[in-house]
Amino acid sequence: MRFSPPPLDTPADELDVRLTDDPWSLTPAERQDLRQRHEADQRQWLPRVRGLVEPPAPRDSFPAFLLAIAPFAHIGRAIGAARDPGELDVGTADELQRFVDRYRAYLADTSA
Repeated sequence: MRFSPPPLDTPADELDVRLTDDPWSLTPAERQDLRQRHEADQRQWLPRVRGLVEPPAPRDSFPAFLLAIAPFAHIGRAIGAARDPGELDVGTADELQRFVDRYRAYLADTSA
């Protein structure tokens, strides 16, 4: 039996699927497109992330919207309603900090 992936509704769905495989696999233009499609998620997550991580605070270009997408949604769920670092358990705080440190240049990276 051979596995066939479900049909994609739109080309944008393809970006989400590829992001699940490897967030760095998207070209810079595709990353920007994904960012634009997740504007509401960006507005929701960016202020919260800024208040939950160690300085320096993420800039406006930080891709906080990634917390709403499958590969990182587990971090968003672990954060829950927290707005203060003291509300996070140590594991979640560490994982969020690693996420922020790793993806600071995600939208600016032009090496793809």
